[in-house]
Amino acid sequence: MGKFFLRPWDYHDNLMDMRYAIDHKDKSRSLILRSAATQLRAKGVEAVRLADMMHAAGMTNGGFYKHFSSKDEIVVEAVGSALAEVAEQLTSRVQGVPRRQALRAIIEFYLSEEHLQHPEHGCAIAALGSELARLPLRLKRCVSEDLEAYERRLSPLMPGDSDAQRHTAFLVLFSSMAGCLTAARAEADEQKRSDILSAGRTFFVRAFCEAYGKSLEEEWQ
Repeated sequence: MGKFFLRPWDYHDNLMDMRYAIDHKDKSRSLILRSAATQLRAKGVEAVRLADMMHAAGMTNGGFYKHFSSKDEIVVEAVGSALAEVAEQLTSRVQGVPRRQALRAIIEFYLSEEHLQHPEHGCAIAALGSELARLPLRLKRCVSEDLEAYERRLSPLMPGDSDAQRHTAFLVLFSSMAGCLTAARAEADEQKRSDILSAGRTFFVRAFCEAYGKSLEEEWQ
């Protein structure tokens, strides 16, 4: 029986096939995560089925378990993806702007009609906060890591002369804005929704942008 030898170009073709398969799987996983992050923020954790996530990604249900072991896993990862997405949106809006002006712009966007009307592209805490609060402890720990990453991206914009002060400012400001936005979304009357957003913007700009003097004067990088 003759021996079988791979030609040099066969090794190359096999390697390219492997790389394509890995790259394709990574891209598919990222697409599912982005779709899940959008669906979850729009409809809530309980309302979104695995089939909804896969359909939104243009894939069949059977492909889900090639990438994730359970709905819990994709929920946690999708929340992290959503937080990273919003942090990028916020920081890219204010690149190169003085910190006082940058923080004001972030507050005004966060408590805007645009953000209110589009939870599917907005802050996951405002969209999913009550549901995240009911997650099992092991999942909350995972979400906490994503929240810490969210804070690391945004805390340099916060007022304060130390990391501890900026940490406190971040916690108070973003948790309060999320609550304000949630309350506005729950209001049926359009004028009352607008009043909640307007009052929140005015209060937070005064409390966090105008009360800290020179600590917010340098340029945001």
